[in-house]
Amino acid sequence: MNRHRSMAFYVECLLLTVFLLALTAVLAQLFSAARAQALEARRLTDAQRLAQNVSEEFYAAENEAEFLRLAGLEAADDLGGQVERTGPSGESYRLDLELTEQPQTAGRTVTLHVEVFASNGAAVCGLDFVRYWPN
Repeated sequence: MNRHRSMAFYVECLLLTVFLLALTAVLAQLFSAARAQALEARRLTDAQRLAQNVSEEFYAAENEAEFLRLAGLEAADDLGGQVERTGPSGESYRLDLELTEQPQTAGRTVTLHVEVFASNGAAVCGLDFVRYWPN
């Protein structure tokens, strides 16, 4: 009888150990997925704030040259370029800025396309801003 009881105890301990290992593996996967989602959410929030800052510079400028100066870009023929900025979380991002114009009768409609890239080169988001500049 004593041998039968000890064998049942060992089998029960073995089953509990397997159950705990499986539970640990599932929890590790859940925490890993949560960390990845938190990183993606932080990068998206940073990108949105950086794009908002650039859009405020765009709407505050009186012309393309002033916008390029406010954005930290050198005046160029293609009206765009890249600028490095640090997000609120402290991570660095590269912003690709591109201005396109459509002439109107008394001025022009200018579209600013902002593409934000994380430090690892992955695209985070892209946004467009439109405004009218008189001649």
